[in-house]
Amino acid sequence: MALQLRFRAACSGTGLLATSLFLAPAYAQDPMNWYVGAATTDTHVEVFRGLGWETSGSERGFSVRGGWLFHRNFEVELGALRASDLQWSEYFSSYRDYLTAHTTFDVTALHASAIGKVHLGETFEGYVKAGIAQYQVDGQQVLDTLMTDAALTRNVDASGSDYLLGAGLVIKASPKWRVRIEYQYFGLDRDFLGVAGSDDPSVDALSIGLDYSLPKRKATVSSLQ
Repeated sequence: MALQLRFRAACSGTGLLATSLFLAPAYAQDPMNWYVGAATTDTHVEVFRGLGWETSGSERGFSVRGGWLFHRNFEVELGALRASDLQWSEYFSSYRDYLTAHTTFDVTALHASAIGKVHLGETFEGYVKAGIAQYQVDGQQVLDTLMTDAALTRNVDASGSDYLLGAGLVIKASPKWRVRIEYQYFGLDRDFLGVAGSDDPSVDALSIGLDYSLPKRKATVSSLQ
C-alpha cells in the first residue's frame, strides 16, 4: 500500500523531529497535564511482501488510552486495543500436505509509546509516535488441501511484543477536549498466520476518538505547610 510505504518512510525521521522539538524554547512549554481517551478503530492485517503490501478486510474495534503531557511538544502514553474476527488467507508452506490456511482471529494489545508533536496554529497538531506493543492473538485456522476444502480445523494462538509506530492529527475542540485521528501499526508473529520468513505481517488500525484533560490538582494551604 503506497500510503503505508510513505508513512513508514516518514517514521524513520522521528528521531530528527524529536530532537528539533526538544530544542524548542522553554517558554513554549504548557503546564504538565494528564489525559484519558477512547476511540473506535478500523483494524486490518497487512503483510509486506518485499515489493508491496497485501491487505485483509477491516473489522471494527475499539481502543483506550491515557497519557502525560510533560512538555508542549512531548507526551508519553499507555493504551490498549481490541479487535475481533480479523481474517487472513495464506499458502501454508509449513505443512506439505495442505494448500491454504484461512485464519480468523481476535487481537488484544497493550502498548506504550512516546509522542512528538508539531503545532499547526491554535487548533491543530500533527504528531508521530513510536513504542512497543505487547499482543495476544487467538482464533481458528481452517486448512485446505488441493482436493478438499476445510480438511482440518484447529485452534491457534500466539503472544509476543514488537515495535509500534503511528502518526495522527489532533483537533483541539476546547481546553479540555480534543479530537484525535490516528493511524498506527505493530508487528505480528509470522508463524501465527503461516506467512514466509521473509514477509512482514502487521496489525494496522485507523482510529478516531476523543481525549479529555484531567483537572489539575490545586495546591491547598495545608499541603504547602
